[in-house]
Amino acid sequence: MTTTRLKVTLRDVEPRVLRVLDVPADSTLDELHDLFQIGFGWPGRQPYQFATGLTVFLADPGEVREETLDEDLDPHFQYRYHPGEGWEHDVVVLGPGGEVGCVYGEGVCPPEGSGGPRHYAERQRVLGDSHPGEFCQGVVDLRVRQMAGAVPASVQLLLDLIGEGVEATAYGEFPESVAGPMHERRPRWSVPGQIGEKNALPPLTALHSVLRSAGVLVPAGSGLVRPAPRAGDPRFVVRRLRSWFAPGTFGALVAGTAVGHLAAHGATDESTLIDAVLGAERGHAVTEYDIRTVLHHLRPALTGLDLAESTRAGWFPGPSARSLLPRATAMSTGSGAPQQELTIR
Repeated sequence: MTTTRLKVTLRDVEPRVLRVLDVPADSTLDELHDLFQIGFGWPGRQPYQFATGLTVFLADPGEVREETLDEDLDPHFQYRYHPGEGWEHDVVVLGPGGEVGCVYGEGVCPPEGSGGPRHYAERQRVLGDSHPGEFCQGVVDLRVRQMAGAVPASVQLLLDLIGEGVEATAYGEFPESVAGPMHERRPRWSVPGQIGEKNALPPLTALHSVLRSAGVLVPAGSGLVRPAPRAGDPRFVVRRLRSWFAPGTFGALVAGTAVGHLAAHGATDESTLIDAVLGAERGHAVTEYDIRTVLHHLRPALTGLDLAESTRAGWFPGPSARSLLPRATAMSTGSGAPQQELTIR
């Protein structure tokens, strides 16, 4: 992956808060926003802007922007978060980067809602220059890499098994050469009493639908499907999978919040998971029934994408819970050291 090294400094804040981040060179402004948010520790619930020269790119959370870092921004530009409070970041392009992550950093970001640099400085003075915490590069580096995203192991396994192309029905049925190894690697996907029967792996059926809808799998004629020409590029696959959740929709909010809650807190019962989504949607006309309906509709896809699994014992986080959905990544990191990656039990 080609990366660009950025030096990002929060303006008018003492002690100095800066990050040197290696980010994908083709990052869209939405992706860059997510990477800056996780790198600094902002919660990301407020509008933001990018400004370069006389051009200002405006965006609200959930709004999709197509501009990219490598094509639309100058070597010096500004990132403005929560314009109402006035948090401005100066960004300098230093040149090519290494692996995605945090190369260097200083300082801890002010807490959300502290009123902007002037009010924050006054708060620091009144509280005796109290420090909001300590910067830990290892933690931030991990968070940035997780936010950049990774192809779920289940998706990569299926793409490898399909190879140059296999026959698949419109209902998502694959030949034994695909279904057999998928069942061997994901035995919990099977429906009890139906092992070996067609459609006995609902998450595989859902995964087929997701990959087809997202353009990761494409028809190859005569009932065959094959990976898209760019399916060997992890960036392409991650972007297409994220687009399937349609940012800004209720389904995307439920999926991101539920997976983020599981990644942050571990296994839980469905009622607790629904309460977490209700909390995120406070002030909107959303009911427990609405959330439960969406969760059950998404359950096969969440399982197939290694994001979460639902059993009689409750809901469990999957191995991709922290590295596919940006909302889930942001929710799962918190302010302390990240938990170890969780796997389906």
